[in-house]
Amino acid sequence: MSPRQHEDDDSPWPRFVLVDLVDLGDTEDFERYGPRGFHPVHLGDVYGDERYRVVHKLGAGGFSTVWLACDGTEHRWVALKIVIAEHSTSVYSKSQLSRHAALQCAGDEEFVVEHPHFTLDGPNGRHLCLVLPVLGPSTSQLSAGFSSRIRPWLSRRASYQATRALAKMHTQGLCHGDVTTANILFGLLDFDRYTESDIYRLFGKPEMTLLETYSGERPGPGAPSYIVKPLDFLSSKESIISKDVRLIDFDQSFPVSSPPERMLGTPVEFLAPEVAVGLKASPRSDVWALGCSIFRLRSGESPFSGYEVTSPADLMKIIIQTLGDMPSSWEDILFDYDGQPTKEPTKGEPLEKWEGKRPIKDLVFKIRDQPENSVVDTGSVRPEHQVWGEDENKPYPQCFSDTVWKPTATEIDNTYLYGYDDETDALLEAMPKISENEAALLYDLLSKIFVYDPQKRLSAREMLSHPWFHMDGLLLKECT
Repeated sequence: MSPRQHEDDDSPWPRFVLVDLVDLGDTEDFERYGPRGFHPVHLGDVYGDERYRVVHKLGAGGFSTVWLACDGTEHRWVALKIVIAEHSTSVYSKSQLSRHAALQCAGDEEFVVEHPHFTLDGPNGRHLCLVLPVLGPSTSQLSAGFSSRIRPWLSRRASYQATRALAKMHTQGLCHGDVTTANILFGLLDFDRYTESDIYRLFGKPEMTLLETYSGERPGPGAPSYIVKPLDFLSSKESIISKDVRLIDFDQSFPVSSPPERMLGTPVEFLAPEVAVGLKASPRSDVWALGCSIFRLRSGESPFSGYEVTSPADLMKIIIQTLGDMPSSWEDILFDYDGQPTKEPTKGEPLEKWEGKRPIKDLVFKIRDQPENSVVDTGSVRPEHQVWGEDENKPYPQCFSDTVWKPTATEIDNTYLYGYDDETDALLEAMPKISENEAALLYDLLSKIFVYDPQKRLSAREMLSHPWFHMDGLLLKECT
């Protein structure tokens, strides 16, 4: 890769050596450690007038890093979200609306509201710091392709709770604006009872890797000396993960009466088609994103994602493959070179369709589930494969048996799932499928969500009575 100049300063790009992300897990973009970027955090750092001491890392996103910190004043654990300097001002203004939104809806602890907030000045600028309750893993982490899958009953329960939370927001005249599986998190059971030594006993001490530069020089004050691997809640032999989920991150929420003029910052795969073509978002756009989340929760995959889906134009192409042609009133909409909708004829072109069809019914009825005892024997002889990592084919600890299962720990004819290729397709065919009864119910629900006309979509309130949510009877009664 030929270096270019970093957009924020005069240093060559890329500056930092890319470490093994498989070992490090999901983490922040190192190149954003610079002017107006991330604040460099080290374990043991103390923030907020010496109140919050960093003990571990919880995660990172495009605009922030999130840290497990000990509140020395109230003697409890908090999640400290440190926003990049470039977006701290805008996130602060949005956080005021998000706080108001969550407070309006927070009656049953389904929503997360930040506690105090403060700013800190660092080498890369001024950063907003939000203090949040500590939550467990996201549904995105626990339902992710071959890596992990949520148990069917729990996926229905979590979907119901997320739907109920969204319905409450809409009743208050508010849209969430960023409903994704990354923003639906499982709670933790009495987390404040644990000491720092308990945290290390349960999850191990933080794993770190040095941050190295291509030049061989030290990273400098604008970057940390090392990158911390996020805490893995599934690494413990003792489960502290609750069976209840909470809806978080109201940074893109808005009043129903005042939809944003610009396109939502929601990940492309969750955008409703009307938003993708440049029309305004609404509560029914939230519902579309919720439908995408429900499918991901139950199947481990997103219905409108793929390596080739990187822009609204790409999204519309795959949606057309799934739903058929878009409304005639949208056919004149143009997309620019970056795949964004545009009203300027000189900068855009009509959408070019992709060939092939992928009906939502087929996607639902092909959902794979765990075989009994995680073993499938078809009588075929298959070649062994090279294991990716030491723990790749080990199941989760027994304490998570009612929560999640690991597809790569499924033995199929003496081999394992290991990647996306022709051999894996054959292995998947040997896996049991979702029951026809459940598939029919889930398809019925999603077919009433994945429609072009927002007015013809179910509302979140209407979704709550759908029989797919209530297949487990008493399990869902606990949610009401």
